[in-house]
Amino acid sequence: MFLIEVILNRNLLNDLVTEDKAKRFTLVSHSNRYDNEDSSENSITAVVDQVQNHQFDLLIFTQRWPITACYEWRETGKEHICGLPTPATVWTIHGIWPTKLNTIGPAFCNKSAIFDVSQLTPIEPQLEEHWVNVEKNKPDDSLWEHEWLKHGTCAAEAIEQLNTEEKYFSQGLSWLEQHSVGAAFASNGDIKPGFNYSLTTLNKALFDYYGKNVAIECFFDRKTHQQFLNEVRICFDKQLQSADCDGIVGFEQIVKPNSRVGTIISNCNAAKPIFYPDGVPKKMEGSWQLDREVVYETIYEISDGNSEVEVILV
Repeated sequence: MFLIEVILNRNLLNDLVTEDKAKRFTLVSHSNRYDNEDSSENSITAVVDQVQNHQFDLLIFTQRWPITACYEWRETGKEHICGLPTPATVWTIHGIWPTKLNTIGPAFCNKSAIFDVSQLTPIEPQLEEHWVNVEKNKPDDSLWEHEWLKHGTCAAEAIEQLNTEEKYFSQGLSWLEQHSVGAAFASNGDIKPGFNYSLTTLNKALFDYYGKNVAIECFFDRKTHQQFLNEVRICFDKQLQSADCDGIVGFEQIVKPNSRVGTIISNCNAAKPIFYPDGVPKKMEGSWQLDREVVYETIYEISDGNSEVEVILV
């Protein structure tokens, strides 16, 4: 997945250079404590001339399934250790990302900014529960620091409600309470951890709940060729009102005009089932194994253009 994202971003960068060769683009490498911190975020930052363009159109509120995040982290290094919230089967916050449509970033808008964790003291217990860093090889607050310096500093420049660390992280907690993916799936009644689902089924449940097009992100296991539900991205405008996620980079858009599922925005393979795990597989002798032997249902949706019928294969 990382390689695919780099290729997508590199192609985008080449397109931008072609559009205006008079502009100078540089690749900025952030080879520091944040390496691999956000494997599903954009990995390349474009800088125009010597002055960054910090304009953006949307805020992407990203929720992650910590079990998949843990699994992905363990896949990237033999010594990687992950920690999960209690209970583990809850959706947590990854970040709030200012995003310009059809392009990358902005990011790291204030190079002189310093993260001060003491500003988060009033909400730190809530952050420890809901804005969880599963990467236990790193300091507990390293995810918060990274999200603030990379994304929060950009939001702070344009939106008064997000112009301090406490405001930025408090908004994430508020949005999680109001717009939890767990609540969206619970309202559907049929989407629960431990089963495979079609991309259409997941997207329909989310579209019915939010009334907007959201983005669904999968993690691909190169060893088993299985795809795992990893993140759901919900978009808001600068007035902090919900908006469609159309136009965000790195996802394919599938429009189904005769279906009631909205536009599907995803990196997932729509032809294959998506596993919504209820536990982190154990790594045994170079292969991953599930904690318990169970036959998982695969749920597909078949559309004839007018109606949708679920076919369950066991």
